[in-house]
Amino acid sequence: MGFAVLALGATIACHAQKPHVQKLPQDLPPNVEKIGSIQDPRITESSGVVASRRYPGVFWTHNDGNKPGSYMLFAMDRSGKSLGNFRVTGATLRDWEDIAIDNEGHLYVGDIGNNDARRFTLAVHEINEPDPRASGTTVEIKRSWTLQFAKMPFDCESLFVWDGFGYVISKVFDDQKAEIYRFPLTNSVKPITLEKVAQLKIESPVTGADISADGKLLGLVARSGAYVYKVNGDIGRAAKIKFTHTRFKHEHVEACCFVPEGLLATAETREIFLFTDPAFHPAK
Repeated sequence: MGFAVLALGATIACHAQKPHVQKLPQDLPPNVEKIGSIQDPRITESSGVVASRRYPGVFWTHNDGNKPGSYMLFAMDRSGKSLGNFRVTGATLRDWEDIAIDNEGHLYVGDIGNNDARRFTLAVHEINEPDPRASGTTVEIKRSWTLQFAKMPFDCESLFVWDGFGYVISKVFDDQKAEIYRFPLTNSVKPITLEKVAQLKIESPVTGADISADGKLLGLVARSGAYVYKVNGDIGRAAKIKFTHTRFKHEHVEACCFVPEGLLATAETREIFLFTDPAFHPAK
C-alpha cells in the first residue's frame, strides 16, 4: 500500500513538472499572429479589408465575387466581432475583390476581379463611409470609373487610393512579376486606360494591398506572405527599392490594411492575422 501511494505521488509530481504547451491552430512563423476570427456567418469569403479613419476600431470588409450577399458591406472590430452591415446600391458588381479608403470619408469598391482575363473593362465605385451605428441601411454609389487595359487584360484583386489616383495591381502566375497601374480619380464618363507605374519583384500572386494614411508605406499580401515598401508617397519607387517580406504560405489570405502594430490581414477561411515586423509599422 505504502509503495503504491509513493509511486502514485511520484507520477503526479512528474506530470506536474511538465510545462503547459498551448496548441496553436497552425504553425505560425515569427512576426505573424492570429488575432481573431470573423464571426458574421454571412462573411463567407472576406476578400477586402480597410481600417476606418473616422470610426476608431472599425474595419470594413466584404465577400468575394458576385455571390448571394456580395453586395453587402460589413463592419467588424479587429477580433472579427460584427459591428453592422450595409447593402451597396447603385451598380452591378461583377467581381468585388478589394476595398480602399481615403482621408476624406470615402470608401472605394473594387469591382476588379478578372478570372481567366475574360473582362475587357474593370470598375471602381466610390461611396460615402457609413456610420456603423446605422447598421441595416443602404449606402449608394456616388461616382464610378470604368477602367480599360492598355494591352492585354489581366486578373486583379488589389486596390488602394493615394493622392488623387486609384491603383490596382495585377495578379499574375507562372513566375511573372506583378505590376502596379493607376487611374485618375476624376469624373469621367468615358473608360480610362490604366497607366503602368511600376513592375514589382514579386512573382507570387498578389491578393490584397493597402497604403498607410500618410502614404509612406505600401503593404501587399500574396500567397507567399506579406510585403511592405517604403514608398514615401511615390508609388513608382516600389519598382526600385528593397522591400521587407514576411514569409507565410497561406492559400486563402486575400486582404490587408495597416494598423498601428503592423499589417492586418484577413483570409477567406475567416482567420484574422497580424504581421508585426517593425518595418510594417506605420508612423505614429
